[in-house]
Amino acid sequence: MAEDRGETGGELEEPEKPSAGPGEAAVPVADLLASLRRLRLAARSVRHAYAFPLVLFGLLTLAAMPFYLQSPAPSGGIQILAVRGGQPQFPLLSGSAGPLGSNYNYLGYYWLVALTGGLLATMYWYRYHARKVGLSTEARGYLVTLGVLTGLAVVLPVLSRFPAFGWLSVLWPGDLMIRGTFPFLIIAAALCVLAWAERSLALGAIAAIYLGTALLASLYDIENVLFRLGWNPSPGQWRLTSLPNVLLPALVLLVAGTGVFIAQRRQRRAA
Repeated sequence: MAEDRGETGGELEEPEKPSAGPGEAAVPVADLLASLRRLRLAARSVRHAYAFPLVLFGLLTLAAMPFYLQSPAPSGGIQILAVRGGQPQFPLLSGSAGPLGSNYNYLGYYWLVALTGGLLATMYWYRYHARKVGLSTEARGYLVTLGVLTGLAVVLPVLSRFPAFGWLSVLWPGDLMIRGTFPFLIIAAALCVLAWAERSLALGAIAAIYLGTALLASLYDIENVLFRLGWNPSPGQWRLTSLPNVLLPALVLLVAGTGVFIAQRRQRRAA
């Protein structure tokens, strides 16, 4: 007799498992994408290290203020506009005309050392930060921009003195160098490149504000605003009238750098 296989006459079939609905599969994927976004933002926050160059160049700008003191005014209170000691060695770094007198050459040497030292310090800072957090920022463009512009500010005036390279004088920044504030524009250009490397909208906004401040300091005597507000410097204070053009860009960097440092510290603790 044939073996009884049940009423159906065939093998028993396993019950089918209920299939997952579309909503059930989408929830874990959405959570995973949200987690990846959070991790990406946390990694970017940890990787950002641009508070250091902001504070560094703000301090270097403050340290340059003694070189921006104007020549002592005679008893009549009239400024000495002539440059003593011949033409400045680095006119793009120290200015080409105005009341600074013999301070011009010292100012040019100062900015040459300060920009070079700031470049090296920033390079080592980013290397140290990359080893510390395990994430690096491609700051090469920032360093190259700062180094190339500083080198051009030194080399262009020297080459322009030779007849064969006299045409290079068309590359001089004109009115932007008169007040000795062209180094601020070098710093601003480097910060714009760094903002792109950091992929940071905050640093981009800071760089744009600083660029505007540097242009203002290079093209306008900011002390005129203080005069309208009631500042009437005595003959002994007249030497200080060029310092607002230096103090304002320095404060922008210092305030921004301090604020960024505090914000990044809080974000890293939260991450």
